Amino acid sequence: MAFKRFVLTLLTIVLLLSASSLYIAAQPKPGKGMVIYWIGGAEGDPFDARLVKGATDAANLLGITLRYVHTNWDPERMIAEFKKAIAAKPDGIVVMGHPGYGALAPLFEEAAKKGILVTLANVDVPKLREKYWFCGYVGQNLYRSGYILAKEAIKRYHLKKGDRAVIFSGSWEQPARALRAIGCEDALKEAGLIVDRVSHPPSVYGNPAEGIPYVVGYYTAHPDVKLMVFDGGGTTAAVEEYIKAIHKKPGEIICIGFDLTPGSVKAIRDGYLQLIIDQQPYLQGFLTVLNLFLSKKYGFAGLYIDTGGAIIGRWNVEQVEKLVKAGYR
Repeated sequence: MAFKRFVLTLLTIVLLLSASSLYIAAQPKPGKGMVIYWIGGAEGDPFDARLVKGATDAANLLGITLRYVHTNWDPERMIAEFKKAIAAKPDGIVVMGHPGYGALAPLFEEAAKKGILVTLANVDVPKLREKYWFCGYVGQNLYRSGYILAKEAIKRYHLKKGDRAVIFSGSWEQPARALRAIGCEDALKEAGLIVDRVSHPPSVYGNPAEGIPYVVGYYTAHPDVKLMVFDGGGTTAAVEEYIKAIHKKPGEIICIGFDLTPGSVKAIRDGYLQLIIDQQPYLQGFLTVLNLFLSKKYGFAGLYIDTGGAIIGRWNVEQVEKLVKAGYR
């Protein structure tokens, strides 16, 4: 009798759980009917792919219609797509701060007048967050991330006063976006290193092979360089190509950069890349959609969320490798 009662109880629990699941599945998702535009990076870029995955997962979970558009990391195209998104009159728009305050401020104002909520990802513009209650930010503290990365490289690889370093960036002319490169530069200069800047077009981030002439040209002029810094997920992932192009072996020049991607994991494994700092772009995609949903649905103020800070090298890359392959890191 005791066994029969146990079986009946178990069946009852199973039936109740099944009924609950069916009830939950039948309920409308809380974001149903909501439309969000996400002004992203370059199609095919491994960093952008994680933004897409995070934003898509959040939209599917909440029942939101997501319109993700690519810009090839070009600030002018970001502005053009922002204007198109406003004209479409969605509930919310996610933009990245690359174009800077001057270019973004009038569009934020136009969107606000039309009742469209806008939030920031990847590159922060604090003055916009201060002005609009719904505007949050999900991404790294860019200056701090660059500073921490360079400090770790100095300590770990015993770089010293008088050593030469170079920072390759497509963002020197974009003050908001260049903060992590500037953070690296400040940390290296504080340690007494000679620091050179090399500027390349922003398009190199999405097409890293286009960066080879910049690396080769610099190295030809400065063969004494000890440290190379790559300020971009695409360029960091392409370090092996760059080092082979200057006919150096893995580890002969210390290479550091940004963003955890399949390419950067392989470069670390193979010894071409020594350090990266991970800014977790999946969260930048996911949490910006959630930010807009919470503000639109429940009136919550935009949240500020720092997604970066983990230093990854050969000693710990195994811990995150599976997540990188799955597109979450």
